Amino acid sequence: MSRLTTLSPNAIRAMFSTESQSALITLLTIYDTNGTTPLVRLADNFTKRIESLTTNEEVIYGVTSNNSDYIFVPMEITLPAEQDSAAPKCSIVIRDVTRYFTSTIRSLYDAPKIRLDLVLSSSPDVIEASFTNFYISNISYNADAVTAELSMIDFAVEPFPCYSFTPNYFPGMF
Repeated sequence: MSRLTTLSPNAIRAMFSTESQSALITLLTIYDTNGTTPLVRLADNFTKRIESLTTNEEVIYGVTSNNSDYIFVPMEITLPAEQDSAAPKCSIVIRDVTRYFTSTIRSLYDAPKIRLDLVLSSSPDVIEASFTNFYISNISYNADAVTAELSMIDFAVEPFPCYSFTPNYFPGMF
């Protein structure tokens, strides 16, 4: 996981300046449960019209980064805090007014893997920071928004062995 100190001066200027030549864009990639096949690519801002996805009925805006198209959907992202006492967690609220993302979350049956990349609108192929190894641990949606809580698997708090020696699991011992 990247730390804030690894951001370029242009990215820091884009984050904290009221006026900047470039905007900081968050790219969200949701993978299948194996973490290999991207299901959805979303961006919280746009730089151009995505011609490959635009139809006569609908114009799609987004970002092309490293030859991948990310669809613009308004999002509110809370990035993980850097704490040593707990596993990193962050949350995302996706304003899915087009219902593009709702059908995808209805098809999920296990926790999908997530990747968050921060890029500048002036250079979307250069990744400023990347947050990997996150999984959707909780998701809910309504008519206005999709809310997802992301967390990392913390093996330090997982029970070992995976079963407790209880009469339910090991009746012959009792």
